[in-house]
Amino acid sequence: MIPTRTPLLLALAALASHSLHADDADRFAGKSTSIAYPTTDAQKRSILAAKEMAHPVLHQRSPLSYHTILRTGEQLGGETFGLLKDSQGKPLTMQDGSPYICNGQFGGSGPDHTEFIEKKGHLYMITQFECQVGALYMAELDQNPKTGEIKAKNLRYIDQGSHHGGWVHCAGMKTPWNSFLGSEEYEPDAAKRNTETGSIDPYYDTVAPYFGGDLRKANPYYYGWITEVTLADDGTPRYTKHYSMGRFAHELAYVLPDKRTAYLSDDGSNCAMFMYVADRPGDLSAGTLFAAKWKQTDNRGAGVADLEWIRLGHADDAELKKIVDANPAFDEIFERKEMAKDGSCPGGFRGVNTDHGAECLKLRPGKETEAAFLESRRYAGYLGATTEFRKMEGITYDPDHRRLYLAMSQIAKGMEDHKKKGKANDKYDRGSSNDIRLEYNKCGAVYALDIEDKADPVTGSGYTAKRIYGILAGVPKKYSKDSLYAENSCDINSIANPDNISYLPGSNLLLIGEDTGYHQNDLVWAFDTQSNALIDRVASTPYGSETTSLIWQPDLNGFRYITLVTQHPFGESDKDKIKDPSDVQSYVGYLKVGADKK
Repeated sequence: MIPTRTPLLLALAALASHSLHADDADRFAGKSTSIAYPTTDAQKRSILAAKEMAHPVLHQRSPLSYHTILRTGEQLGGETFGLLKDSQGKPLTMQDGSPYICNGQFGGSGPDHTEFIEKKGHLYMITQFECQVGALYMAELDQNPKTGEIKAKNLRYIDQGSHHGGWVHCAGMKTPWNSFLGSEEYEPDAAKRNTETGSIDPYYDTVAPYFGGDLRKANPYYYGWITEVTLADDGTPRYTKHYSMGRFAHELAYVLPDKRTAYLSDDGSNCAMFMYVADRPGDLSAGTLFAAKWKQTDNRGAGVADLEWIRLGHADDAELKKIVDANPAFDEIFERKEMAKDGSCPGGFRGVNTDHGAECLKLRPGKETEAAFLESRRYAGYLGATTEFRKMEGITYDPDHRRLYLAMSQIAKGMEDHKKKGKANDKYDRGSSNDIRLEYNKCGAVYALDIEDKADPVTGSGYTAKRIYGILAGVPKKYSKDSLYAENSCDINSIANPDNISYLPGSNLLLIGEDTGYHQNDLVWAFDTQSNALIDRVASTPYGSETTSLIWQPDLNGFRYITLVTQHPFGESDKDKIKDPSDVQSYVGYLKVGADKK
């Protein structure tokens, strides 16, 4: 049963339901303890947090405060937070000899997901870094038993050499069995690999330093996987990649309470939605991969659709690792030809349109497993699943209503109907089934997915989503040049490009973090899933940075926290406003909810 909402929360929800389009008016300012949208230079270069927010359990206002644990470049215990290393464990350097630190200024984005893991009375923090040479660091933490303040007391680099290193680590989660589940985003296009040099494109080629500068030692199939770190009783980290969960631009994999079903988001243009069902609870080393087909029932707003799940294949990590380690080539899996301008393909070929473009493919005989798991998105399109989603981001589960929430950073490109930004363009629908046909919205949306309460005959999972519908969309808006908000092109009183999201059980609250260029300062929101209203602007981050890793920590030795990572300050905009080299260091920290123990 959902607890009754207090009058104060009801009043806040009412405030959030109107005044959406008041010119240059901030409907949150002065009407609650939410932060006002930053307007001064000092506010715009700081991390701001609301003084209070809706308490996720007690249903009242609770004090809120922000604290930093580590910033990129900090040294602790002989390690440097965010320093990238090669396959031999040697630190990488820039051309001028300075350390190559993943903080968003030299390619990549900096620290993305961080997670608190408790083990045998010790508290650890694992953080993954979103650069082409991916990195993982673990810190042991001290927690003040009286105040709840958290500090890092040592730092450890987690080696990924057993699986050819890491790559563009993005979002993640703490699994129900207390491990760190990570990801590798923006999988390289293996079809473009130069067989003589190993080169693909400038983005991929920056992985070369990991292999001593020799790209021929790399392979694009090394990257684009879900990763996992488990801790031994003494805190020793153990790292693996889950090849059976498929290869694509993983934002994250979100495991549901059955410990078998995981939903996986695919971040890019013309991407797919995936579901993985493990053979055994708590073990992601073997299972079956599915992709969704969007069957649209309503084109209004962010749209409504039924979901059909298409089986791609079954495999286990061990057999796939052998295939990956053998250094395969794309041409061993698919034969490829150019698609005609009318979207047609030669006989025996099928048209697909994915993040790698429109193309005609023919599966090589006996290569179903390789196609399903090494080229998951292409194979999903090949079998008729929908590959039209645009920047599918965070996922979270609401056990109060058996519902998933999914952030879609934009409704654009393949999600439009033979258009780009509302104008006629068939680039993203040519050769596809054009399943999604919505109006362009650069500010993005959040979706809900209803979960069935019985085992599905196709997936075999009791947590299968069969319906998806928009619950919140950003509002494009043009502010006048003399407005305090002139640098924003999505309404400051609503979301812009939602990314990381987290549901707080028992509260009806959904936290929404932004990754946007349409708000000058990215925000963290609290959204009431009962009234479908934004009720708190919880935090904002400095110029040009992104909010990530919004994870609700309901009980760490009696204290409550929300982790908050601030990626690449001044990295996406306003670089001219940098005053000190330290300004660009990313922040890994937390919001403490409540002044005392619960």
